[in-house]
Amino acid sequence: MTTSPAPSPGPLPPSDSVPAAAPQPSRLREGGPVSAAPLLTAVAALIYAAAAFAVVLPGRKLPLADPAVPVELAPLNGPLGEVLMYLLPAGAVLGGLLALAVHVRRRPRRLLAGAAVAFALLYAAAVLLLAVDTRILTMLGYVPFLLVLALTDPAALPENYGWPIVGHQLVLLAGVALWTMTAAASLRKSSGACLRCGRNGGGGRFAAATRRRGTPVTIAAAAIPAVYGATRFAWAAGIPLGISPEVLAMMQETGMVYAGLALASMALLGTLLTLGLLCRWGSVFPRWIPWLGGRRVPILLAVIPAGLVSVVVVPAGAAYLRIFTSGISTGIPFDAVNWATGAPTLLWVVWGPLLAAATLAYYLKRRTGCLRCGRGG
Repeated sequence: MTTSPAPSPGPLPPSDSVPAAAPQPSRLREGGPVSAAPLLTAVAALIYAAAAFAVVLPGRKLPLADPAVPVELAPLNGPLGEVLMYLLPAGAVLGGLLALAVHVRRRPRRLLAGAAVAFALLYAAAVLLLAVDTRILTMLGYVPFLLVLALTDPAALPENYGWPIVGHQLVLLAGVALWTMTAAASLRKSSGACLRCGRNGGGGRFAAATRRRGTPVTIAAAAIPAVYGATRFAWAAGIPLGISPEVLAMMQETGMVYAGLALASMALLGTLLTLGLLCRWGSVFPRWIPWLGGRRVPILLAVIPAGLVSVVVVPAGAAYLRIFTSGISTGIPFDAVNWATGAPTLLWVVWGPLLAAATLAYYLKRRTGCLRCGRGG
């Protein structure tokens, strides 16, 4: 009995016609920045802890505050600063380990997620209300002036601005941003929500409520810097808005009425840009803008600057609150008649959360369907 040979499989197809395995998306691409935040937070926190301990253990001090400022205006120049000097790096170690636990757990328990959220809130409160002062906001407000000065008279740029203090404050603010995303990641992972967008089966109520309250919150966030800018421009024009004529005359003699015009200009620009979170031109560039007219405004182009301002105005407001409640004379009265000397800046503590809520409402209104889970709305 003979067997017939097995049929030939025939020629193989060309190599370029063999379907290649689909590339696996990276974790960052799959889950967005929030999914990578816990690991980044852990690494950053442990690096900061090592650097801070290297400074304080030999007996040196972290650049927390200007030592020339009275303790009533800079609490970190007193005993609180001595405690925070060691508490910051120790807390960074604890926070780094907590963020690492959030990263390695595929679905953290509610206790771990709650601990991450609580740590984020405590850290943000300590940084925004104690560790950061008005320097960063002032620097942002005077950016146009400093740029002109750098081009026209570089020698006149401020040298003794406390740049080590500013640098340390920027590091701490970066930690606030990282911990905000880490807290969001812990909540999303523990609830089974989408890591990229935060949506889940029943998570649309928060987004809908935030969008619904977006209009009044945005208007309130735009009004606070408008009041500040309007009072300062009125003083420069010789109008005693919110101050007595005598105080206005004193400020005119010393030139103080012109000192805040740059910051007032930035405040009014902030009002205009905040209203853009509601208006069409905040979503589509106006036609008269060359090359960009008619194109959609990238969401992050509005979200990132607004988010930054919402963070830095809170410590500035807290600093002014300490100034006006310390009893230390600043040469400018603050009372029922001269309410405009302090009231607009005291509202900055409220301005920050309002602007953050307005920014979130804008983001939720404009975001598209998720590339990861496919949900929209």
